[in-house]
Amino acid sequence: MTNLDLKLSKNFRLIEFLRSATAERHTDIIEQQYNPPEEVIANLAYLCTQTLQPIRDILGVPLSITSGYRCPALNTMIGSSKTSQHLKGQAVDVQLSATFLTHPSYTDIRRKIESRIKALTGKAIRPDANANFYLFSYVCLRLEHLDIDQVIHEYGNGLGAPGWVHIASSAGERNKRQILALGRYLENGKDLPGLVDALNYGTQVA
Repeated sequence: MTNLDLKLSKNFRLIEFLRSATAERHTDIIEQQYNPPEEVIANLAYLCTQTLQPIRDILGVPLSITSGYRCPALNTMIGSSKTSQHLKGQAVDVQLSATFLTHPSYTDIRRKIESRIKALTGKAIRPDANANFYLFSYVCLRLEHLDIDQVIHEYGNGLGAPGWVHIASSAGERNKRQILALGRYLENGKDLPGLVDALNYGTQVA
């Protein structure tokens, strides 16, 4: 039996990456979803220690995991790609609390992110950019320092307001540091920006 309370890093436990409302509505896949292979658990531990925990440490605010590991049956059920890194425990969808934008405890790191964005784009971040965009921007800015395969600005209410941020990380040679955006507000529903264009998703109109 899998130890669901297993600590993967200082602030993350296995259960956070296994929870699935869809799986819980379909009892035939619950056992598979909540008993991942050891390889998947090892991959999740790597994702936590090398990428998520460093992000959590710097931002100082909890990260909410909306989707982590997906067993094959769950992945098929929700129509996800057969090559999704979620299948291997190498990817996670994350949200950052809106309190990051207002609580005094986060003022310094928030201003550092804003300053770095302005230095690279020449423009200030928009007042309506959401907390998830700050998370997306921080990861984009740290691609060379975090072990990132891919970071995605996903869906939500438009550029600068993603519904969540997809972060993928894995050991080995896959590390491609790709920035991507997905959403109906994009031409063809997809964009593959460079760093500056990605940061401009949330800046003031010039």
